[in-house]
Amino acid sequence: MRRAASRLGIKASAYEGAGQGRRMAGRGSVATGPNAPIANSLPLLQARSHSAIRNNAYASSAKEKYVSNLVGTGIKPQWGDPEIQALWDRWLRECDADGIDDFYGLQALAAGAQFESGEALARFRYRRVSDGLSVPLQIQMIESEHLDPAFSRTFGGRLIKMGIEFDAIGSRTAFHLWRHHPHEHLTAELNTRARVPADAVIHMYRRTRPGQLRGIPELTPVIVRLYEIDAMQDATLARQKLSQLFGAFVKRKTDHDPEDDGPFFGTQVSSADDPEGLSEFTPGGIHYLEDDEEVTFSAPPDIQGQYTEWLRTELLAVAAGSGITYEQLTGDLKGVNYSSIRAGLLEFRRRVEALQAQLLTHQWCRRIAAKWLDVAVTSGVLRIDGYWQKRSQLLAIDWIAPKWAWVDPLKEVSADLMEVRAGFKPRSEAAGERGWSLDQLDTEIAKGNASADAQGLMLDSDPRRVAKNGSVQANDIDPAADPDADPDQ
Repeated sequence: MRRAASRLGIKASAYEGAGQGRRMAGRGSVATGPNAPIANSLPLLQARSHSAIRNNAYASSAKEKYVSNLVGTGIKPQWGDPEIQALWDRWLRECDADGIDDFYGLQALAAGAQFESGEALARFRYRRVSDGLSVPLQIQMIESEHLDPAFSRTFGGRLIKMGIEFDAIGSRTAFHLWRHHPHEHLTAELNTRARVPADAVIHMYRRTRPGQLRGIPELTPVIVRLYEIDAMQDATLARQKLSQLFGAFVKRKTDHDPEDDGPFFGTQVSSADDPEGLSEFTPGGIHYLEDDEEVTFSAPPDIQGQYTEWLRTELLAVAAGSGITYEQLTGDLKGVNYSSIRAGLLEFRRRVEALQAQLLTHQWCRRIAAKWLDVAVTSGVLRIDGYWQKRSQLLAIDWIAPKWAWVDPLKEVSADLMEVRAGFKPRSEAAGERGWSLDQLDTEIAKGNASADAQGLMLDSDPRRVAKNGSVQANDIDPAADPDADPDQ
């Protein structure tokens, strides 16, 4: 083989993955950039992803688990200035241009769109001060289909690639968006493109390659499997239905007199004088055949004994490809114990925390918060002296994600307590894991303690008054109130 390869001029690859032999011939040998495959395939991928989530229970479950873990009740900002915080808390209820969701509902909508379509798009909509909003700004959510991946051209020294316009140094300057959804069956005269400045558009997507301009649906690696699972389940159901069709077949001569037949068992489906003949089977039916007719059933290979394991294997691949755990995808907790499910959730939550920080917080929340603060100041709603010098400091916001709920919270709290007491973890980190900033947590604790003191309450949860074992703290005993008390006890 070496001599033959030498005569033919074929060089052996030092890497098996780069080999051109029978095992690897034609496999992934077409080199592409990060955007050409997306430009050619994105509309069809999005259409199939939409269809799968509409019709496939597993795809729908994957999206719901993705959104509920990534967003939950919302990733909330902690502004350093109480006045700014109060204004934000009023505006978040009126930020939706459609008047349906609040700011955290839009977060969930954006995360769902990113999962389903690969990207989330929104426009900043500036309003008049007379519109009565606390800050004259709203957010309009639009589907990513408004940004046409096939729209690429150069004119007037400008480069437009996949609907996005760039300047000479490669910065995004504008988005060319359809005015209406391209699949809403409007005529071409009504649906034209609008050039929208880049600073008025939020484009959230997950980049997996440098230079990638558009996102792809999260179900892309498993979309074929989802459709194959559907087809397999339909075929298995049809086979089971067919196996339940109990009946009898009667063969007789063509000149047989039907009046000679005795009483029927079941339902007479066809008879000798029926011109249409036998066209269907029914449970408990008597099926009459002519003397020159017979019924033959196919015998496809039966995988019924392995069907459950096959389905589980396929769903494991679907869960891995969509970025969630098998138990979350299916709700199947058979054979799961505390340690195994916790190990799986820890790995999943590392991924979620990365997406929260790099995707939702950085690309979505910070863009909106910065634009909101600029509009609040320039419209006169907020008056901050030297704002543009202080802007970066004011935008140093703590974004607090919802706390994680564990299978056994007692073990988790005990572990956190030991880490904090040992100095291995700061209180701020433990508070942040539970959805609090440290300042907010301490303020609430102080408020609760002050209320208990004002009412003369001694609560078991107050470590100032009650020790861990339930006894009264020594320094809390008032000798004047209890002359027999030993202050050293």
